[in-house]
Order: sequence, then structure tokens, then C-alpha cells
Amino acid sequence: MIVQSKPVPPDDVLTSRIAGEQYDNAVEAWGEEGWARVSRLCRFFDTMGMRGLDCPPPPRPG
Repeated sequence: MIVQSKPVPPDDVLTSRIAGEQYDNAVEAWGEEGWARVSRLCRFFDTMGMRGLDCPPPPRPG
């Protein structure tokens, strides 16, 4: 497992609407992937018998 660095904003993030939107999208994708990893780890440890977990269900296919 690797830790993904948070996306770095481009120089024109404050002056270009498109650059701002692309950066927002990159940060959103980065955050979603991070929480997906946490969820997978939670479910793994749940199957191993760890107590006290409240894991989200796996994503639906499709």
C-alpha cells in the first residue's frame, strides 16, 4: 500500500476557471480513493475478527 500525495494546485488555479475545476476534480478523486482504501481495510479487519468496527458496504458493481 502506498500513500498518495494530495494533488498540488497549478499556478493558475485562482485565475483560470478550468484549472480550478480540474484541481477540484483531482482533489475529489484523491479523497474518494483514500476513503475507498480505508473501507477495504476496515472490511478486511472485520473478516479477520476485529471487534468494534462499523465498515461501509463494498461498492456495487457497475
